[in-house]
Order: sequence, then structure tokens, then C-alpha cells
Amino acid sequence: MPNDVVQFLSLDEAIEIHSVLIKRFGGPQGIRDLGLLESALYRPQTGYYKTLEEMAAALFESLIKNHPFIDGNKRAAFFSTDVFLRMNGYKFQVEAKAAHQFLMNLFALNTCDLEHFLPWVRASIAKI
Repeated sequence: MPNDVVQFLSLDEAIEIHSVLIKRFGGPQGIRDLGLLESALYRPQTGYYKTLEEMAAALFESLIKNHPFIDGNKRAAFFSTDVFLRMNGYKFQVEAKAAHQFLMNLFALNTCDLEHFLPWVRASIAKI
């Protein structure tokens, strides 16, 4: 999928997603490193990733590993990835409990990376 037709998450959108999640679930508000947040958001736009699934997985991995927010990075990574997919006509189509369990396993095993997240994204999204 060429980059000129893909809608990417903006910095303001990512900050708003994080803010909403912190208000809803608790934790300290704020950005720990703006440069790392921008880096995570721009990674899917590099042209290296050819499919929407690859771009989504790259966004997720970067938000997790860059840890740009003071708190709520895992939540922000998942929900930002979901919003990115929805902006482009797709959504996660998986039971919330199953998604939560999969993600908790990734975090517990320290395997929050493209290699482990991408196959799940491919199997778990559907066109809106």
C-alpha cells in the first residue's frame, strides 16, 4: 500500500489518545520524550513497510520500545494502533479478553516486537 493513500496518526492525535486513556484508566499525564514519540509515529511512514499490517505493527513496536509517555505506554500503543487501522478502513476483530491475554503474554515474555506482533495483526484485523 503506497504511503500517499495511507492515513497516518498525527502527533496531536497520539497525545489525545494517551490523554483520554490516562483520564479513563489513571496514571500520571505527560510526555517523557517528545522526540521518541515523533520517531515512533514517523517509523511507519518511512516507505520501508509495504502493507498496512506491517505499518501497524511497526507503530505498535515503536511506541512500546520508545516509551515516550510518563505512563500508559502499552495502552497508548495498542489504542494508537487501533485508531491507525480504523483511519485506514480496518479494525481489530478479536474478543477483548483474547486481545488482552495475547498482549499480556507479549509483555510478560518481553516479545513486544514486529516479529511477534505482526502475525497477530494479520490474523486479527478485518475491513470495516
